Amino acid sequence: MQLEEAVAIARNSRWLSQHDRRVQDQLCSRMRLVTLPKNRTLFDIEDSASEIYCLVSGCAVITVPHPVQGMLHAHVMFAGRWFGEPAALGKRPRIMSVYARRPTELLALSQQAIIDLLQADPSLNWVLFNLMAWNVEEYLLHAVDLMIVDPRIRLCSRLLTFGGRLLNFLPSGPVSIPLTQEELAAASNMSRSTVFHLLGELVQHGICELGYREVRILDMPRLAAIVEEASTA
Repeated sequence: MQLEEAVAIARNSRWLSQHDRRVQDQLCSRMRLVTLPKNRTLFDIEDSASEIYCLVSGCAVITVPHPVQGMLHAHVMFAGRWFGEPAALGKRPRIMSVYARRPTELLALSQQAIIDLLQADPSLNWVLFNLMAWNVEEYLLHAVDLMIVDPRIRLCSRLLTFGGRLLNFLPSGPVSIPLTQEELAAASNMSRSTVFHLLGELVQHGICELGYREVRILDMPRLAAIVEEASTA
């Protein structure tokens, strides 16, 4: 992928596209293209944070430490997703790890470039605050998912969140989630046998299909309807 093509994807991302062309130009003019082979780590826990990123192709996975279960797959990120800003802007060590689940390309904006941009245009503080608020919404959905008692509804909600669902946004699909059933079970706080059984039901209804080390959501609206019906019951 050429830099110009990557920048076009970043401009059209759900977060940056809501800002005017001037803001887009300021951020994108200072970004560099990063290529990660499959399974290559972008950054690890406790690494110093020197950049924020926009994923432009492929797929990356966030892993976080659990005091009992070790490293868990916490989230899946696809093209258009911006991340890494809390640690980079706060000059704090990373509190999660990110690695490429597939061959992946990203745009990186350095901490020094951000400092230079903010000194030249302090109004960009609000733009970056908006990015953090945007991502907090997504992280909260993961927490809410795990509060769902019913295993079937919890799994459906987890699949929606991994597939890119937000409070007021549902991807059109199909969406491929590159997690094994064991990884999905751990990320959903469920046993592998329960996840296997519930996924089988979703496959029978034509909502999902199973591939090698992945779950493909074929019908996002029907999956969302299962969760919505449970919330109004």
